[in-house]
Order: sequence, then structure tokens, then C-alpha cells
Amino acid sequence: MKRAIRDKAVPIWSHWVMLIITAVLFVLVAIFVDLKPVVDENFFFSTSDPGIRQTKKIERRFPSQPEVILAVSSRDISSQRYLSRIQKLTQRAHTIDGVNAVKSLTEGPKSFEDALKSPFWSRLLIAPDRKASNVIIFMEGKQTEKPIQRLQQIVHEMDARDFHIHTAGPPYVVEMLRRSLDHDFRYFTLTAIVLFGLTMAALFRSVRLFVGMLCTCTSAVLLTLLVQSLLGHKIGILTVNLGTIVFIVALSHLIYMTFNWQMLANRAHRLGKESPNLAQDAMRMTFPPSFWSMVCASLGFASLLIVQAKPLRELGFGGVLGTVVAFACAYLMYPTFLRWAVPRKSKIVEAEPTHSFWSRRFGLLSLGIILLCAALGLGLVNVNTDPSLMDYFKPHQELRDGLEFVDQTGGSNPLTLVVSASNGSLLNTDAAYEKMWRLHGALEHEKDVGTVISLATLLAEGDRVPFSFLISYEKMMEIMSQPKYARVAKSFVTDDRKEAVFMLRMIEARRTEYRVDVVNHLRAVCRKYGFKADLVGGIYYLQGRLAKLVADSLVTGLFWLNLLFIVIAWVVARSVRQ
Repeated sequence: MKRAIRDKAVPIWSHWVMLIITAVLFVLVAIFVDLKPVVDENFFFSTSDPGIRQTKKIERRFPSQPEVILAVSSRDISSQRYLSRIQKLTQRAHTIDGVNAVKSLTEGPKSFEDALKSPFWSRLLIAPDRKASNVIIFMEGKQTEKPIQRLQQIVHEMDARDFHIHTAGPPYVVEMLRRSLDHDFRYFTLTAIVLFGLTMAALFRSVRLFVGMLCTCTSAVLLTLLVQSLLGHKIGILTVNLGTIVFIVALSHLIYMTFNWQMLANRAHRLGKESPNLAQDAMRMTFPPSFWSMVCASLGFASLLIVQAKPLRELGFGGVLGTVVAFACAYLMYPTFLRWAVPRKSKIVEAEPTHSFWSRRFGLLSLGIILLCAALGLGLVNVNTDPSLMDYFKPHQELRDGLEFVDQTGGSNPLTLVVSASNGSLLNTDAAYEKMWRLHGALEHEKDVGTVISLATLLAEGDRVPFSFLISYEKMMEIMSQPKYARVAKSFVTDDRKEAVFMLRMIEARRTEYRVDVVNHLRAVCRKYGFKADLVGGIYYLQGRLAKLVADSLVTGLFWLNLLFIVIAWVVARSVRQ
């Protein structure tokens, strides 16, 4: 290809300005943008969601701390060797900064035999098959990164063949998710950038075009992250891949612009004419389809802004922002590199189509494809929008293995029920205690429910104290609300004695219904035994709400979005065939 068709009268430093801008953006992002993904126990929903409001209300009424569960399996959990190692594990867990309290067979019950007899400790600490016991570690504060790292170090040092430690609990799962997202953000994004960049370099065989594409797409990613941070948006569980998305969206504009630029160069070469404004002509040719592509992509992301799920809304906002930024960078930065580059002869773009698609009479085939897609769309109702908790993690990994073991030995997914008597009576009487025990037993017999801890088990533990029959349940609650007993009663009953909490660990492996349906069934069980569930909270309930919202958005959101795209296609093409 002759050098004569390269754009004329172009400042030789223009592309260097763009490279400097990219470098400046890189420095600004490195200084001002927190690239650590933000993940917490309630990352699925915003603070305005009804489910989150209920969960927060429960936390205010019944103060408690997030807990990590270490399920330690052994052939004989009653042996002195096992108990001595549990004691050592408990003592080492106490040394971790950020740990408020630890409960185990050696800290809580008087002895192993006492734990077996206790209606409270047996449920909290001992697996039903008596092949494992739990070490419950109560965390304080939201900064769990360093405490979890230290805990993992202790676990790896003490884990053995006949003392196998399985880890679970919301703080641990959240920290593992954050680490995984941080790894994906750094390595997957870098791999994707290098892979697509090298592909384009091999396709167009131009170092200058490769530098231009890499500079433009990288600037789009950096500018998106910077603007998003300035607007107060953090990197979340889905927006961790936003950099890759923006890079690819920007690259799509550049590919079409480069192909048109190469095609115009080939045409000028065949006609023997010079083209002093080659980059400008390619940009003008590509702009209309690129603009409408940007509009459709933005609308697709914008449809996520109306859903309740917090990660989807974050992705929607970031997607709209990234799509607009990618379009702007493509047309403000990349043309300078096209002017800098020299077109090369390419067989990929030199052949121009001579026949249209529809002239080949593929109308019936196209109609068949459209009908097939419509039929397949009916299958959306069968999509599993409420998968098991285990399905979120890879099998045979430490995180999933721990969750599966804890799930088998008492449940892995927390659910909280706040109940009150249907007739409004107080819960500090003998009659109320008997009713709560009946409800407790009914909940334990539900197939989806594992361990249940409630006010009834706490009062039953108090009944084991000598001469406890001389103390009323009201007096017992007052005693257990004192600092000497860690104010444990306040975590189970309100001061007015009208509401009590049931803490359930739900079993994921047995679930055959939607979580929302399971919760509704548990509400019905409460009503059957003379109680009403005033509040429901916990991760189990939030995941059920998320599944319902996702199902609704699949049916309604995709329908209206596709209808909108059809209208845009008609406005742009003005042709049924196109």
C-alpha cells in the first residue's frame, strides 16, 4: 500500500498526547480509586430493600455478632486427645484481633457429658451424628480480612487426619468471595486485554494500530473506573468485570472503524487516488451504526437499574457509564492513531459483497430462526433462579467442602424468625415456655431446617441449674441479661417480653422448593402453634427474595427490552427484512 494515501497535514505529536492522557488516567486511578471489591453479608440488596430493612430491624432488636463456624470432625469427639486439641484451637482463636468471643466444648459447657445433656449446648456445638463438634467464633466489626487470614493460618496448622477442620459462616464466605473477585479483577482483566490486543495486532498487522487500540480501550476502562469512583460507586460483586466489559465495548467500535478505514484505503489504492482524510472518512462512515449500537447497549444496561438486586443495579449503572465512555474514547482518541498508521493491503477487507443476504432467498430460514428463538424463550420459566448455595462455588474447593460439611451437620444458611404470641401475651410465663418448646420441636422436624436455637433452649439451660424451680422465667431472663452472662437473653427476647427470636440454620442439600416458599411454610408452622412471624431475616431469606426478583426480571424485563430493541431497529432500518 502506498504511503501517499496516508492522511496529510496531521500533527506528528497528536498520538503522543493520547498516550500521555492514558498515562495520566492510570496515575489518577492508582491514587484515587479503591480497586478492592466491596463485599459484605448483605451485598445482594440496597439499604432501601424491604428484606434488608427487616434484617436490620432484627439486628437492632436482638443484637448479635457475625460468627464463623469451625466444624471439627474426628472418629471420637469424646476422647481426651480430641478435647485437648479443641481447647488449644479455642485458645488460639481467642488471640486473633477482631474476635470477640469463642464457644466450644471446652468453653461454654462444663464438660463433654454436660454438653450432651444440655438442650442448648448440644444443639449449638455437637453434630447430630456425634462425629464432629463446632467451634463458634464471634467476630466484631466489618473488617474481617486480617482476622480471617489469621484464622486460616491457625486452621492449616492444626488440621490433621483425625482432627479435620471445616470452615463456614458468613464472614468467612464473604472474605473468600472478596479474594476471588480481587483475583479475577486483576488477572482476568489483564488476560482479556492482552488476548484481545494481540488478536487485533495479528489481524491488522500494525504496531501503531495495536498501540492505538490498547491506548483507547485502556483509557475507556480507566476513565470509567475514575468517574464511577468520583460518583461514590465502589467495585462490587458484578462490577468487578466491568473493566473487561468496557474494554470489549470500546474495542468493537475500533474494529468496525479500522475495517472501514482499511476498506477505504484498498478502494483508493485500486482507483489510484489519494485519500488525504482517510481517518475522517472512516470515522464518518462508522459513526451512525456505532451510535445506535451504543444506544442499544446503554438501554440494555439501563434496564438493570429498575431491579431491586443491588449487584444488578450497580452493573446497570456501571454498564451505562462504561458504554458512553467507550463510545466517546473511540471517536475522540482512536482517529489520531488511524492518521498515524499506514494502511496495509489486507485480504480480509479487500473483497466487497456483491449480493445481499435476502437476494439468496433465505427468508423462510430467517423466519424459522425467529420462531425457534420465540419458542426457546418460553423455556425461561424453567430457568433455576434459586439454586443451592453450594452451586455458587466450585466443587472440591476448600470453601465449598467446608460449606457442604457444615450443611450436613446442622445447616449452612442462616435464617432468623422473630415471633410473638398470636394473642399478644407475654413470653415470660410457663405456658408461653411450653408453647415455644412445641414450636421449636416442630421447626426442628422440618426437612429444610437443621439446627434451631431459641429462647426455649436458653430457658431450658437455665432450668438445669440447681433450685431453678424457685426462680420464675422472668427472673431467669433478667439474670441472663446481666453482663456476667454476656447479656445473652437480650439476643433472644425483647425487653417487653413480647417477641422472641428463633435462629435457624437451613440445610441446602435437602431443599426442593423455592426459598420463599420454604419461608412461607415456616410462617404457617408458627401460626399453627399459636405464634406469628413478625419479622424474617437472614441470608437465606434474602437469597429467596433475590431469586424471585430475578425470575420476575427475566420474564418482564427481557420482554420490554426486546420490544424496545425492535422499535429502535425499525426506526433505524425502516425495513422488516433488516
